Amino acid sequence: MALNYDLKAEQVLKILGYSEPVGEEFINGIEQEYNIKLPKCLRDFYMVAYQCPLLSTADIWTDGIRFFYEAIEEEIKDFEEDYKDNPEEGADDEYYQFTQFLSKIPKEQWPEHVTNYLEIGSDYSAGVVEYGICVKDLDKEDPPVYYLHEADEITDWKLFCNTLSGYFMLVLCDALLCKHYKTASYILTEAGFGFNLCKYDEAEETSKELGIDLSTLKEQVMSNGKVTWGYDKEKNVLIVAGTDNNYKYFFWVCTIQLKNL
Repeated sequence: MALNYDLKAEQVLKILGYSEPVGEEFINGIEQEYNIKLPKCLRDFYMVAYQCPLLSTADIWTDGIRFFYEAIEEEIKDFEEDYKDNPEEGADDEYYQFTQFLSKIPKEQWPEHVTNYLEIGSDYSAGVVEYGICVKDLDKEDPPVYYLHEADEITDWKLFCNTLSGYFMLVLCDALLCKHYKTASYILTEAGFGFNLCKYDEAEETSKELGIDLSTLKEQVMSNGKVTWGYDKEKNVLIVAGTDNNYKYFFWVCTIQLKNL
């Protein structure tokens, strides 16, 4: 089996039947609303991933994105409501104190104290981590992606993935491997694809059987594992594989027999 590993997330979605440019209006609306130019990588992905049902339970927002400053403004309003009767209750809340500081200075000065990010996703299962692109990187074709855990300071965004395309790949791989939800299995099976998800204890034996090149596995910062995918055009089969130390089964493999679209 000759597998092509050099695939972008939007190419995989197109292989799975999501080939219509459904996201053009959404993308253009974001650029007009904020008067910005989105990275080419993001535009290419959202062109076919907008409201994609395969990603409805994935760690990415497919029907809306926002700036981190907007989230901070919402927090300021919420805190003002929570502490309006007893403002002294927030004296020990560092997050509250910092947002109160921001609320008292012009927004034009915020960049001196906290960096703004274009937020594009969060962990669907718990909602404690958010993912975003630094505004200073929006002029890059394929910028890095950072993450912020709710337990950290709002200035403490950490590098998650060196490229946006890599982030899309990791998110889509997890969705197809059904690590947390069986959404992809239900949707693809109902659509007539041959969907087969297997979990193996031994990666070496399974990889040899399917011809998976383990050197193509890419590390997942948040999941203590790695993922890869490959497409056999001749046999019309997509294979997704991954390792994950957090689960009983160390090695996961998903084979998808594609339809002749």
